[in-house]
Order: sequence, then C-alpha cells, then structure tokens
Amino acid sequence: MQSDSSAAVLTPEITTVPEAEYTSNETLVAFVESAGAYVQENGKEAALAEFNDPNGRFVQGELYIYAYDFNGTTLAHPVNPEKVGVNRLNETEGNVGAFLREMNDAVRNGDGFGRIAYINPTRDRTLESKLAYGVQVDEDWWLGSGIYTGSVDLPEAANPTVRADYPGMVGVWRADDGVVYFLNDTIDEVLAGENRWVVTAQDDRVISGFKVFSLPDGTVENQTFVGIFDPNKETISFIDQPGGWATGTLADQDTLYIAWTNPGGDTATVVGALTLHRDTTA
Repeated sequence: MQSDSSAAVLTPEITTVPEAEYTSNETLVAFVESAGAYVQENGKEAALAEFNDPNGRFVQGELYIYAYDFNGTTLAHPVNPEKVGVNRLNETEGNVGAFLREMNDAVRNGDGFGRIAYINPTRDRTLESKLAYGVQVDEDWWLGSGIYTGSVDLPEAANPTVRADYPGMVGVWRADDGVVYFLNDTIDEVLAGENRWVVTAQDDRVISGFKVFSLPDGTVENQTFVGIFDPNKETISFIDQPGGWATGTLADQDTLYIAWTNPGGDTATVVGALTLHRDTTA
C-alpha cells in the first residue's frame, strides 16, 4: 500500500475498550478493523508510526496493534519495540514462530483468528491462553491484536512419554524471591526479583520450556531452556538459550531448588539461588 506524504492525516473513529475482566471477541475484532481503517485513511508509514507509539491511540489496556510482513519481520510492536525490524518466523521462544506461521495462513484465508499461550503481564504474569485476530492489509503485510481468555490448562497429552519413575514437571513454577551474587574482588549480593519457569513439554528425563525473570536493573528477560534429569531422578541439569547453566534439585513434588551461573562482565561472574514452587492455580 502506497501513501501520499502530502496527504492530511485523518483520524477515524477508534473503538473504546470497555472496562471488563476479559475483553470480548467482538471488541477485539472491532479494534483491529479500526486499525485497518486507519491504514487506509493515512497510509502505511503514518500508520506504523502510530502503531509503534506506546502512548498512541492503538494501545488500550491489554489491546495493542502489532504488524508483521508475511516473511515474519516485525513492522510494529509498541510493547516490544526491540523486535521491530527483527524476523521472528523461526523464533522458538514462546512458540512465536509457529504462531506467526499460523496467523499468516489465517489472515490470508480470511479467518483471521489464531491462539497462543502467553504470559499475561496484567495478571501477575500468569501463563494464559491468548486469542489473536488479524487482517491482511495488502500482499506484503498484516496487522493484528489479541486478548487473554483465561488460564492455560497443560494437558496430560503434553506429557505423553513420561515414565512413572520420572517426576512429572509440566506446569508453571514460581520463585517468591531469590539472591544474585556478583563475584569479583568482593561478593555483592542483590535480590533476584521475579522468576517464573514454565515447563511446556516432557519426554521421559528431558523437559523443555521457557523462563521469565527480572534483572536487578528492572528489565525483564524471557529465555527458552532444556533440562535433563540425572539418573537419581531428583537432580536436573539445565541449559538456557544464551548458554547459561543451572542445577535443579527436587525437594519434593512441588519444590525445586535452583542454583545457576552466567558469565558477568569483564571482571565479574554472576551466580544465583532460587526456590521454585509448583503453581497449582495456573
């Protein structure tokens, strides 16, 4: 879609998100279609600038507009601006790549709906089911938004080959607090902040999933991991996507002690200690 840079920027009527525990499907569809109308009225360049504005009119509560081309490159994302310009079609973290391939097909065939399990930042970062709706703008790109629809049930089908002698780990594990140590000439101790480990699959002694955690400076990271049970069936060796290592020890069915290490800066090594508890409400 081409835009005339001399054209006046028009403002179509924007759907207002009602105050509700969960946003309705009808509100989601209306919100996305209003964004499509905005593109038609103002052109691609002006629309993407508006969609990327975290304080813009297309950020309303849990609803915000994102845009992708059909190759999987992010064109707009007001919540994760660092992803703009990044191709995510093969991104495994949070199943984003699979979700984008599903949405590519959905918007092209006119259905427009897709679903993903995603952390909800407005509800204590609980893993929830998120319904997405998207519309095709032209042959090159599409835009969409999503709404949370409730907690994700992690079914037994996701855990098909776990033998009885290996503990089942699929689920959400939370750390109430923890400690990070910076090792250099001295040992500096700081609080670890929020940590949540989500085990999405298990195949006998191998588990996999992702973890969401706060760094001491307040930023939030999201990393995939794989864990392998030791023969004692109580100790798990983890490696995460950046290459960090951790060791987990099961104190009981619902309590996991974690000790981890990552290289720090030029003069420091970073280590940490956490106690994770299985979240039986997720």
